[in-house]
Amino acid sequence: MVLIQWLMGLALLTQSCMSSLDQAEVGCKTWRQEGDNVCCDECHPGNRLVRQCGPRPKQLCTPCETGTYTHNLMTRRCDRCTQCVGAQVHLEDCTNQSDTRCGCKDGLTCGDGKCSFCVEKCAKGSEPTDDRSCRPCPRGTFNNMNHSTCKPWSTKCPGPNQEIVAEGNAFSDIQCQVMVPSE
Repeated sequence: MVLIQWLMGLALLTQSCMSSLDQAEVGCKTWRQEGDNVCCDECHPGNRLVRQCGPRPKQLCTPCETGTYTHNLMTRRCDRCTQCVGAQVHLEDCTNQSDTRCGCKDGLTCGDGKCSFCVEKCAKGSEPTDDRSCRPCPRGTFNNMNHSTCKPWSTKCPGPNQEIVAEGNAFSDIQCQVMVPSE
């Protein structure tokens, strides 16, 4: 019985510690004194500036509302959280300090650094196009990686005494082999 009570107490303590980690600090993080007022130089992360100067630092900044966030420590407004739509999948929730993180469904990949849209993931032997589709590697080029651009075939072998034994194809570069001199 004592062990159960001890474990319950430990669980409650752990839960309260974890929930306090999720809560952002409120108000102005750094400020300077100007007469009877303080003027905010930087809000705590996840807070927006309400007014530049006032009697108390905690009143100068306020946390972003649910569904909004900010990266900027001195903004007067918070940005609306991104909604993952269409071919996007939800990876991470929006917090008052960071936007929602989206990914793409299987077979698709992010079309830009923010993953604001998804495009077809191009297989080996093809490359992405400007219109967000894939095309086969043109003759004389190859691509041996997923969702990458086609590269020209090599025109010569890299080592001495090597000779081209097979031309490249859409999936691989030329093939070379060491040639043994005949006597």
